[in-house]
Amino acid sequence: MSRQRSTRIARTLCASLTLLAPLAVSAAAPDPVAGRIALVIGNGAYAAAPLVNPAADARAIAERLREAGFRVTLKTDAPRRELQDAIRGFGDALARDNQAVGVFYYAGHGVQLNWRNFMLPVDARIRRPADIAAQGVDVGLLLDSLGRARNPLNLVILDACRDNPFGRDFRTDDRGLSQLDAPPGTLLAYATAPGNTADDGEGAHGLYTENLLKEMKVPGAPVEDVFKRVRLAVRRASEGAQIPWESTSLEGDFAFVGGSGRDPSREQKEFEADLATWNMLREATTPEPLEDFIRQRPSGKFAELAQYRLDLVLRKRGEKPVHAAPPPPLGPEMCVPIAADGKASPYSGQTASFRPGERYTYRTVDLLAQTETARSTDTVLRIVGDEVLYNDGSKVSDLFGNNVRAPDGKRWTPYQFFINDYALGKRWPTQFIITQPDGTTVGVRFEVRVAGRERITLPAGTFDSYRIEARGFDLASGAQLERTAWVAPERLRGVLAMESLSRKGGTVVSGERVELTDYAAGVPPVIPAAKPSAPAEEKQDGRRWPFSY
Repeated sequence: MSRQRSTRIARTLCASLTLLAPLAVSAAAPDPVAGRIALVIGNGAYAAAPLVNPAADARAIAERLREAGFRVTLKTDAPRRELQDAIRGFGDALARDNQAVGVFYYAGHGVQLNWRNFMLPVDARIRRPADIAAQGVDVGLLLDSLGRARNPLNLVILDACRDNPFGRDFRTDDRGLSQLDAPPGTLLAYATAPGNTADDGEGAHGLYTENLLKEMKVPGAPVEDVFKRVRLAVRRASEGAQIPWESTSLEGDFAFVGGSGRDPSREQKEFEADLATWNMLREATTPEPLEDFIRQRPSGKFAELAQYRLDLVLRKRGEKPVHAAPPPPLGPEMCVPIAADGKASPYSGQTASFRPGERYTYRTVDLLAQTETARSTDTVLRIVGDEVLYNDGSKVSDLFGNNVRAPDGKRWTPYQFFINDYALGKRWPTQFIITQPDGTTVGVRFEVRVAGRERITLPAGTFDSYRIEARGFDLASGAQLERTAWVAPERLRGVLAMESLSRKGGTVVSGERVELTDYAAGVPPVIPAAKPSAPAEEKQDGRRWPFSY
């Protein structure tokens, strides 16, 4: 991208985002909570591997939380018994005021053992693996206390992944912390991706906490936006060596300062402005306009697409990607009781990409009539920029499987139903416009979340998958739309299955299930050197473009 074009994009981005900024300030505030309770711990005075910043980090976070109206218990350099008693007291306080918001913050050494995470008290002396469970404090103790409290919303912040807390006496093969699935109503935030280590920092605070302190002050910022901005800032400051990570199961909204409620009346204006900006940014080759876009709309309708584009730009500039360690393996239970010969493959933490020659065969079942209505086979022809072409080139999707163009001429504006990066509890919005062959348009809006990790068996095999749930509506007719999809991004990029329901007045008026019946990596097709002819008409052989929405 030329310097002139980059500058022009940046100016347009600034103008379009500034246009909507006053609307965000006027967002409706949620109902007030009964109370705010926090436990803040900073452990740095270790005998074997002392840390400089945790005590100062904890004191600063405690002060920021007090400013936000929290009743704060602060502990620094706590031995094991004191740490355990503080966690139990925190859970008891939330149980007594079970409509309160709870925040737990820990800075210090943390380790994993057999998929369990442990905070290390300052009196821990670890010389062998068995000492970790005997002398550390299991994060599970905290999560159990929160579960018993039954309060509606909790934040658990672990700045706890410094490297080698054991000195020369003992080293563990597993770095950092293990992935945990956030319990109901909880956001679990790590200073760095699972299986990686964090920077203790050379200034007054650790790198993660320094940026968290800044973002906690932003009025009206939804808590998930706070952590997304922190992630971006830490990543850029560390040149990709440290990337924070979150798991969330939050259902409600929360802001440290002011209300975080959304004003539905501004949704359409925001979408139109962001769509126009994203159409200019989608081929950006410099990080600055992408970073500005993400900071302004960290949970926007194009934020996931922008994040992926930023990943590509930074990788080309030499950033080495940090990957999260995979979550614990799934159990043997099946979510769909269909026998299969194939074995499930556990999630590896590395996502696959579409490849020329891949072949996907799907069948479509009408859920109301319980009859098969169609079969379709799509073979990846080639990948051009951020688009994937299938068969003769008349079918097009983006790099994640979202529709771009159908053989009959139907077109979609960019959208992010399927994304690059999945994690249990992750939520994101999407909105798009479908232009029909006759020029008429349909607007669709969804709220999407990763609702579970489960094993699914299909005619194409057995997969360890993420289950995606989406709820939305047709903006013209008002019909309610429900989508449930299963993806296994570490094995293949295409969707495994999707169930779609449409309701009017609470009554289901249509429903279908599309599922993978066969998959093959295939052989990349030979592309003729001659200029391709215009796309052929779709043959009337039962093939169709699945997933119209």
